[in-house]
Amino acid sequence: MHKEDPAPLFTGPDDALDHLVEWGRQSRRLARRRDPLVRAALQGPLAHHGGLQKGMKATGLTAQTMRNIKAAADVPVLAEDTSADVDWDGYADYLATEAAMIREALSAMPSRSPRTPTLDDLRAILVDDLAERVRNTDISDVGYWALTLELRDDAQDAENPVLVLQDDTQEIPDSAAARSQQARILNEVADQITRFRTEGEDAFNHLDPAVLARARAELAPPPSTHLLDDEGAKHPDHAARTPRDGTSNRRDQR
Repeated sequence: MHKEDPAPLFTGPDDALDHLVEWGRQSRRLARRRDPLVRAALQGPLAHHGGLQKGMKATGLTAQTMRNIKAAADVPVLAEDTSADVDWDGYADYLATEAAMIREALSAMPSRSPRTPTLDDLRAILVDDLAERVRNTDISDVGYWALTLELRDDAQDAENPVLVLQDDTQEIPDSAAARSQQARILNEVADQITRFRTEGEDAFNHLDPAVLARARAELAPPPSTHLLDDEGAKHPDHAARTPRDGTSNRRDQR
């Protein structure tokens, strides 16, 4: 006979509240993904052949809810998937280079030792972390869409933190400014990822040209031998973006 799995035994109210806060965060994130996934599925692979019924069975949603989501004009669906043609590692290189340039500029500034951390330090840390998140995301539009939603959620959490009653929750000076900076950077990178998803490689044209040039000069792999011809010489920018593995993306295909 099946027995219910007992809930965990918490060590105190703070521990219990922490877990409830985390559950709430994950619940909100899952809820935000529902409508875009339903609309995209019903306009794509599930548009015919009993797709509505299959979607109802898979999600537990009613037919009316599914139809309302499908008709929602404020839930856009990507017109074309070009994610495999985007040099995502090149974009990650751009972010990593920006972080390195910020640290170099900070190191060159005269200051007392130890130096008080600034919002620029925070930006360098966040951008470096975001570079790894971009690099570790599955190369698919679904993967980068999910990453974008995670960044939006992280930004919202930074701007509107959930209060957890613990002894160490007093605000430190400038913590509000730090949260605002964090939210701004997360939304900025989310905007850039969306631009790559909708515009493809043309999105590189909207990045900081100085940072992009250094990233390509220092972190981009050498051009493949098959590009070392007249065509490659005519288009050095294309050669600089050549995938490390000689395919449409420099990352190892998974």
